[in-house]
Amino acid sequence: MKPFRSPHSVKYQPLWIRVALLTCVSVLLACGVCAGQGPEEKTATPSDEQIQIVADKLVTHQKEQFAEFMGDVRARQGNFVITSDHLRIYYRENPQDRAKGQQTGNQGRVKQVVASGNVKVLFEEYTVETQRAEYDLDTQIVVLIGENSTMTSGKNILTGSKITVYRRSGQIQVESSPQQRVRAVFYPEEKVAEENPQK
Repeated sequence: MKPFRSPHSVKYQPLWIRVALLTCVSVLLACGVCAGQGPEEKTATPSDEQIQIVADKLVTHQKEQFAEFMGDVRARQGNFVITSDHLRIYYRENPQDRAKGQQTGNQGRVKQVVASGNVKVLFEEYTVETQRAEYDLDTQIVVLIGENSTMTSGKNILTGSKITVYRRSGQIQVESSPQQRVRAVFYPEEKVAEENPQK
């Protein structure tokens, strides 16, 4: 007696194998695409985050490519917060508008934030008080200008006439003026631990 064979098994087997292979290839390609997208997501910088600003008054200057906020200004980008009397947001000119010789209401990418008057800045573990703060979003450099500009981290205090913070590297540079030398107060970690013992 001959074993039973489906008349369709030979006809449809190659198609079934092709479908299975196509499915496997599709899954592998999808994994490859996802794996390729991972590093791009990790390279996102703080400068890509949205900036939220509240103030009493806003004046835009399209020709000079900046917007000016006045009166009890508060600006936030992620964990970076600035409060001040005045704040200017400088934009990078839109190349497409320039090529067309037009000025539109669409602002380009923000390149710099400048705050002045009773400036207070909060970022990472730092609290800053100064008269003027300049923040470059591309280089992630914060420059604090003004006599008695103070930068505090916990109990540690830095004071100078100009403080430059390189957020990417964590480097801090403090400069003096003819009227004032640089001052620093540091508390060793072990001393702080003794004053605040863990229970």
